[in-house]
Amino acid sequence: MKFYLVHYTEKLANGFGGTAQGPLIKILSKYKDDAGLLAHEKTHVRQWYVVLALVLSLSALVTLMVSSSLWPLCGLTLFSHQLLYRFVRPYRRWSEVRAYRKQIATGGYTSNEFAVNALVERYDLNLSADEAKALLFG
Repeated sequence: MKFYLVHYTEKLANGFGGTAQGPLIKILSKYKDDAGLLAHEKTHVRQWYVVLALVLSLSALVTLMVSSSLWPLCGLTLFSHQLLYRFVRPYRRWSEVRAYRKQIATGGYTSNEFAVNALVERYDLNLSADEAKALLFG
Protein backbone atom coordinates (compact mmCIF):
# COMPACT_ATOMS: atom_id res chain seq x y z
CA MET A 1 0.00 0.00 0.00
CA LYS A 2 1.34 3.40 -0.96
CA PHE A 3 1.30 5.83 1.96
CA TYR A 4 2.74 8.89 0.24
CA LEU A 5 2.43 11.05 -2.88
CA VAL A 6 5.44 12.05 -4.99
CA HIS A 7 5.59 15.18 -7.10
CA TYR A 8 8.59 15.73 -9.36
CA THR A 9 9.44 19.37 -9.83
CA GLU A 10 12.06 21.59 -11.42
CA LYS A 11 12.60 23.75 -8.37
CA LEU A 12 12.78 23.33 -4.63
CA ALA A 13 13.52 25.99 -2.07
CA ASN A 14 16.64 25.47 0.08
CA GLY A 15 18.60 23.77 -2.73
CA PHE A 16 17.76 20.22 -1.58
CA GLY A 17 17.12 17.28 -3.89
CA GLY A 18 13.88 16.40 -2.14
CA THR A 19 11.55 17.35 0.69
CA ALA A 20 8.77 15.65 2.59
CA GLN A 21 5.91 17.50 4.23
CA GLY A 22 3.57 15.05 5.85
CA PRO A 23 2.74 12.40 3.25
CA LEU A 24 3.71 14.68 0.35
CA ILE A 25 7.14 14.23 -1.21
CA LYS A 26 8.69 16.64 -3.70
CA ILE A 27 11.79 15.58 -5.61
CA LEU A 28 13.75 17.47 -8.23
CA SER A 29 13.05 15.96 -11.65
CA LYS A 30 16.76 15.32 -12.25
CA TYR A 31 16.68 12.86 -9.30
CA LYS A 32 13.59 10.97 -10.51
CA ASP A 33 15.55 7.70 -10.76
CA ASP A 34 17.41 8.10 -7.44
CA ALA A 35 15.95 5.26 -5.36
CA GLY A 36 18.04 6.31 -2.36
CA LEU A 37 16.63 9.84 -2.31
CA LEU A 38 13.08 8.51 -2.53
CA ALA A 39 13.83 6.10 0.34
CA HIS A 40 15.21 9.04 2.36
CA GLU A 41 12.03 11.06 1.87
CA LYS A 42 9.79 8.05 2.54
CA THR A 43 11.60 7.68 5.87
CA HIS A 44 10.54 11.22 6.77
CA VAL A 45 6.96 10.37 5.76
CA ARG A 46 7.02 7.35 8.10
CA GLN A 47 8.38 9.55 10.89
CA TRP A 48 5.51 11.96 10.31
CA TYR A 49 2.95 9.14 10.57
CA VAL A 50 4.51 7.75 13.76
CA VAL A 51 4.59 11.14 15.49
CA LEU A 52 1.06 11.85 14.26
CA ALA A 53 -0.23 8.59 15.74
CA LEU A 54 1.56 9.06 19.06
CA VAL A 55 0.53 12.69 19.56
CA LEU A 56 -3.04 12.07 18.37
CA SER A 57 -3.38 9.16 20.81
CA LEU A 58 -1.97 11.23 23.64
CA SER A 59 -4.21 14.19 22.73
CA ALA A 60 -7.28 11.98 22.63
CA LEU A 61 -6.40 10.47 26.00
CA VAL A 62 -5.89 13.89 27.59
CA THR A 63 -9.12 15.14 26.04
CA LEU A 64 -11.08 12.20 27.40
CA MET A 65 -9.53 12.47 30.86
CA VAL A 66 -9.62 16.26 31.24
CA SER A 67 -12.24 17.92 29.06
CA SER A 68 -13.89 17.41 25.70
CA SER A 69 -13.40 21.13 25.10
CA LEU A 70 -9.73 20.33 24.38
CA TRP A 71 -10.64 18.23 21.32
CA PRO A 72 -9.88 21.04 18.82
CA LEU A 73 -6.25 20.94 20.00
CA CYS A 74 -5.94 17.48 18.41
CA GLY A 75 -5.81 19.25 15.05
CA LEU A 76 -2.36 20.53 15.97
CA THR A 77 -1.07 16.97 15.85
CA LEU A 78 -0.76 17.24 12.07
CA PHE A 79 2.16 19.59 12.62
CA SER A 80 3.87 17.77 15.50
CA HIS A 81 6.64 16.22 13.40
CA GLN A 82 7.37 19.53 11.68
CA LEU A 83 7.46 21.39 15.01
CA LEU A 84 9.73 18.81 16.62
CA TYR A 85 11.95 18.78 13.55
CA ARG A 86 12.27 22.55 13.46
CA PHE A 87 12.73 23.32 17.16
CA VAL A 88 14.22 20.18 18.76
CA ARG A 89 17.73 19.62 17.44
CA PRO A 90 18.14 16.05 18.82
CA TYR A 91 14.92 15.04 17.05
CA ARG A 92 16.10 16.66 13.81
CA ARG A 93 19.44 14.84 14.12
CA TRP A 94 17.69 11.51 14.77
CA SER A 95 15.34 12.08 11.82
CA GLU A 96 18.09 12.91 9.35
CA VAL A 97 20.47 10.18 10.48
CA ARG A 98 17.71 7.58 10.04
CA ALA A 99 16.81 8.97 6.63
CA TYR A 100 20.42 9.11 5.40
CA ARG A 101 21.07 5.57 6.64
CA LYS A 102 18.10 4.39 4.60
CA GLN A 103 19.25 6.42 1.59
CA ILE A 104 22.75 4.93 1.76
CA ALA A 105 21.40 1.39 2.15
CA THR A 106 19.05 1.77 -0.81
CA GLY A 107 20.88 4.08 -3.20
CA GLY A 108 23.91 2.08 -4.30
CA TYR A 109 26.11 5.18 -4.34
CA THR A 110 29.84 4.98 -5.03
CA SER A 111 30.53 7.36 -2.13
CA ASN A 112 28.63 8.22 1.02
CA GLU A 113 30.43 11.49 1.70
CA PHE A 114 27.36 13.43 0.50
CA ALA A 115 25.50 12.22 3.61
CA VAL A 116 28.32 13.20 5.96
CA ASN A 117 28.59 16.62 4.33
CA ALA A 118 24.83 17.15 4.50
CA LEU A 119 24.68 16.34 8.21
CA VAL A 120 27.58 18.70 8.90
CA GLU A 121 26.47 21.59 6.70
CA ARG A 122 22.72 21.62 6.04
CA TYR A 123 20.70 20.94 9.17
CA ASP A 124 22.15 23.13 11.93
CA LEU A 125 23.13 20.06 13.93
CA ASN A 126 26.52 21.32 15.15
CA LEU A 127 28.23 18.09 14.11
CA SER A 128 31.80 17.55 13.02
CA ALA A 129 32.55 15.22 10.12
CA ASP A 130 33.78 12.56 12.57
CA GLU A 131 30.59 12.81 14.63
CA ALA A 132 28.45 12.55 11.50
CA LYS A 133 30.39 9.48 10.34
CA ALA A 134 29.98 7.86 13.76
CA LEU A 135 26.21 8.47 13.67
CA LEU A 136 25.85 7.16 10.13
CA PHE A 137 28.23 4.20 10.15
CA GLY A 138 29.11 3.53 13.78
